[in-house]
Amino acid sequence: MIGITFIGSGSKGNCALLELGSRYYLLDAGLSCRRIKEFLEDRQLSFEDLSGIFITHEHEDHIKGLRVLLSRRNDLPVYCTRGTMCALGSKNIEVANHNELVYGRNLDLGNCDCLPFKVPHDATEPAGLRFSNSDRVMCLATDLGHVTPEVIEHMKDADLVCIESNYDEDMLRSCSYPVWLKRRIRSPMGHLPNEGVRGILSRMKKTPEVVVLMHVSQESNTPALIRESLEPFFANSGARFKTARFSVAEQDHYGERLTVGANLPTALKQALLFHDKEQKTAKVGAR
Repeated sequence: MIGITFIGSGSKGNCALLELGSRYYLLDAGLSCRRIKEFLEDRQLSFEDLSGIFITHEHEDHIKGLRVLLSRRNDLPVYCTRGTMCALGSKNIEVANHNELVYGRNLDLGNCDCLPFKVPHDATEPAGLRFSNSDRVMCLATDLGHVTPEVIEHMKDADLVCIESNYDEDMLRSCSYPVWLKRRIRSPMGHLPNEGVRGILSRMKKTPEVVVLMHVSQESNTPALIRESLEPFFANSGARFKTARFSVAEQDHYGERLTVGANLPTALKQALLFHDKEQKTAKVGAR
């Protein structure tokens, strides 16, 4: 089983709980340590139950609570690229247990694999993350200025997809952000607009079971505008995406627990495999 629950996601801070088999990890720590702790306690968990934390990049809305969190549990494994690690050091955040992520190099987490990939964003060495086990794939890409072939390649067969849907162009144009910030957001190394989500979904090789739209700006976007921007895509895609479950992560409220796959009993797994083999044999014999 692979799953994710967003503790909070948006321009003010980002953090989620990953469930990879029987292990728990945090994805980023852009919320206060207190809020993360309260969420874990609400789920009858604690920092001691975490197997590690993945940091996608060093911007404040992704690491705000990291220093205090590591002071509570110094031995917690931190998974990030070398560039991100160097950037954390420049911010005087001490990491005692660093596990390096390398683009394109698979990382064995025991009951799940993690494959980091490059995303276009104005951070030192930001990473998207693809998690997979024997039967399911979850892919995450947040904070990216445009959709690249590499992003599509890692997303195209995912069962659970988490994509940034940061801003609506009309709202960004009229919001109170200074001109320099609007230019940064719109840049190829900035953030993904609502329309960019269609560019990913339209290139997927299969229909995902779950799609989560995250990192929604509170100044230049709304969940209603996100859904409105996707309506033409759904109308033109026929029945293809009708079975997919869509969720929009919120800044100030916990998200729903979203999972794909399940830990089936060994006997049931063997029975399913035997059934599949019988079906294949029958098809071959019928030719």
